[in-house]
Amino acid sequence: MRGGFVLLCAAAVVAGCNYIIPANYILQGPPKEPAAYALQPRKTIVIVDDKQNRMSRVALRVEIGDAAGTELLENDVVPEVISTRDSVALARRLDTASKPVSIQRIGESLGAEQVIYVEVDEFVLAGGRKEGGPEAVVLVKVIDAANGTRLWPSVGVQAVQSDLLDINPSLLETSAGRREIEDKLAAQIGEDVAKLFYEHPRRELGGRLGVKK
Repeated sequence: MRGGFVLLCAAAVVAGCNYIIPANYILQGPPKEPAAYALQPRKTIVIVDDKQNRMSRVALRVEIGDAAGTELLENDVVPEVISTRDSVALARRLDTASKPVSIQRIGESLGAEQVIYVEVDEFVLAGGRKEGGPEAVVLVKVIDAANGTRLWPSVGVQAVQSDLLDINPSLLETSAGRREIEDKLAAQIGEDVAKLFYEHPRRELGGRLGVKK
């Protein structure tokens, strides 16, 4: 057989051939997205900031951070992750109207060695670019907690877009339904942020948008 992909017919249960799938996809799985940055195996905290009050609840910041931390631990990216809840509580205690507490101080005070800083830039439950569904954009950078120096990216921030599909529009009609969508979107953001730091199957929707200056 000459060059090109060998095409296989995957029809184990349903009669007939509905999908033509490249053989290398079946053998090797979907294409992989490499890590954008290799985190050091150090004690880490995910700090989530919502300066523009895009989200309706502070608890969503914790959900984003915890989801990201869980992904990092489950994929053996870092050995330990400090709870985002602790960073939210400390920021509330130390922030003043004239001088917000620095990211570096929060991380260092909680015993972290490196900080994944996530700033919420967009968080909408309807009207997103992908089929008008729930969508979020966050801006990410990594900081050394010991001295506050930037580790990644070298300039600007890494923008990450997250989307939810197949959300029943009727959920938007009740407060409980909106909270459900918010929780799912927050969890998706956390997962997408964590995937910046380890190789993973490429998603058709969501993922990196590039560096924002």
